[in-house]
Amino acid sequence: MNQRKVARDLHSIDEEEYIEDLKGIILDAAKRCRNCNYCFTICPLFHSTRGFMSQTPSGIMQSINYALKWDVFKGEDQEILRDLLYLCTTCNGCVLRCKSKATGLPVLDAIEAGRKLLREMMIGPLPQQRKPLKDIYLYGNPYGEKPERRVDWTKGLKVKIIPPERAEVLFYVGCTTAYEPSLHLIGKSLVRLLQSLHVDFGILNEEVCCGEPARRMGDEGLFQEMMNRNLDQFKSYGIKTIVSISPHCFNTFLNEYPTIQEEIKIQHYTEFLAEAFKGKKPLFKKEISSVITYHDPCYLGKHNQIFNAPRELLQMIPGVKLVEMKMTREESLCCGGGGGRMFAEVEEERRLSDMRITQALEAGANIIATACPWCYKMLQNSIQDSNLEDKIRAKDISIILSEALN
Repeated sequence: MNQRKVARDLHSIDEEEYIEDLKGIILDAAKRCRNCNYCFTICPLFHSTRGFMSQTPSGIMQSINYALKWDVFKGEDQEILRDLLYLCTTCNGCVLRCKSKATGLPVLDAIEAGRKLLREMMIGPLPQQRKPLKDIYLYGNPYGEKPERRVDWTKGLKVKIIPPERAEVLFYVGCTTAYEPSLHLIGKSLVRLLQSLHVDFGILNEEVCCGEPARRMGDEGLFQEMMNRNLDQFKSYGIKTIVSISPHCFNTFLNEYPTIQEEIKIQHYTEFLAEAFKGKKPLFKKEISSVITYHDPCYLGKHNQIFNAPRELLQMIPGVKLVEMKMTREESLCCGGGGGRMFAEVEEERRLSDMRITQALEAGANIIATACPWCYKMLQNSIQDSNLEDKIRAKDISIILSEALN
């Protein structure tokens, strides 16, 4: 059974049927698991926790499986189970490894079905994740910021606002870039890049969360409410192309909004720019003499196999030496911010982002580039906390490209 079947409008099925669908996903995947353990070493938790079997993809899946079989949903056991399920970063590494080495089980679907089940039982999500869910419902973003402040970052920029204006391309900014001051430069850099290409684009005046955090944290009802709000806006304004900053928003629109691909072209900005710059005379005239390594965001790489476009963009810049870390592309190490973990502290022996910075330094890089606001925040925090600002910097690709423009 595929989790996409559970993604249909919850108003069309009753609660008991929904819960039985979730249980079916979990039990079916667990039954077919061979316990070969190939998924262990690709899992970020294998690197950041104590290495207990319960903290691995198959271990987490079997934990919720046996909880169902033994009806272990009370007292201290339910909190242990909840903490295990919400450890997962949802990076999709286990799914890729199972496809290449074993039986191709939908391991992540089972884990996320477990989260939805715990949410229905009022056990999940983690205590720290409850406020972001409430804020999405009340304010349209997980940070509790006022909706009317969402476009404040555009002050001083000539950007079309939809409505009242219209544009061929919707530049979907996302909650984090819109509200986090340290990330405003990403949005401004992309405005400059799109304008340099003479793209007819605009941003939504009443943009709201894509709903991805809600689904990752198990709140399917809230996810579908946000999905419907977005789809209504896209349809009302005749949107034909969406370019997003966040890989999480991109993946949500592309893979989790049913039928949207039939009407709207969905692209991450690295894809859009790589296509747009190909065949044009060199626009990047300023030399940037840096050794750069690229960190693959999980929802761009492991979820959607977009590995080349970001690297092609970096290689267009004069002076850039591109190097690879020891874990890259399909084997890339997660930054630790996915799966709702941006909103909660989890038990780790060592932060994943700290390990990633170490790998970047070992590769000889003085810049670790990425193409995801959450990855950038996680990596930048690790650099600051480790007092490594004099050795390496984290930068979004959009900022590097903007700096290199003539």
